Amino acid sequence: MKKPRISIIGPGRVGTALLKALSNQNFEVITVFSRSTCSENLIKSHPETHFKTGLPSHSNELGELIFITVSDDAIIPVAETIAENTQELVGKFLVHCSGTLTSEALKPLKENGAMVASFHPMKAVTPNMLSFKGTWFDMEGDEAVLCLLENIADELESNSFRVDKEAKPFLHMSAVVASNYLVVLAEIASVIAQKGNISAKIALKALAPLMENTLENVRELGTEEALTGPIARGDVETVRDHIERLKEDEELLGLYKSLGRQALLILKRDQRFSENHLEIETLLS
Repeated sequence: MKKPRISIIGPGRVGTALLKALSNQNFEVITVFSRSTCSENLIKSHPETHFKTGLPSHSNELGELIFITVSDDAIIPVAETIAENTQELVGKFLVHCSGTLTSEALKPLKENGAMVASFHPMKAVTPNMLSFKGTWFDMEGDEAVLCLLENIADELESNSFRVDKEAKPFLHMSAVVASNYLVVLAEIASVIAQKGNISAKIALKALAPLMENTLENVRELGTEEALTGPIARGDVETVRDHIERLKEDEELLGLYKSLGRQALLILKRDQRFSENHLEIETLLS
């Protein structure tokens, strides 16, 4: 693959991570545009890249592939401003990295001749991240851009898959549940442990490897085979005891029961439902 010259607009977490990861794979990142001056360390570590304040004023400032990595709310205004400033964008590929917006957000750029796409990393990007290895990118947009992005994903040792525009909001919601609410679930688990006078710090340290192992099982086996524990076993008395111990905390008990009912639905789908599970279903109702 002939590697395109690249520009990045918005060196926040995703933009900076792309700058580092692409540079490490010998992609030529020619320009980075930001609202304010970037850190000296970032500038010094990328001596071949031109760091500019503001948005591009001419298409000559841009590479063949341009990543727009600003906040979701800023994508459409930025696209409109770039379209006004640059006019002619034939031969340019413009890509945003939002999980919620589709490539339609870049319509003003497409009207100026660009080909457009969205390319969203399904990963909690941190400020010091250097690699997208193992990350999954969901993407949609113009065919030529998607083919290029698939090659770039391969270069980054990551994975990519195509989605329909209509699927993006649902995929984003699922990512919120998988990532953000996993943190909430860890908090709930630690709160329950604290009821037994176990410190939150120790509880989280002890529970984290268990959660990691469970996630590994989900990845390797799927949700049906990965589901274990008293509900999966049909252990009625253990579930009854849990409910009894949580009865003074209606909110925690409600969460326990709700999650338990979801576990039963998985068991029904996997045809592992028994008389004991019917009794548990009554306890959780």
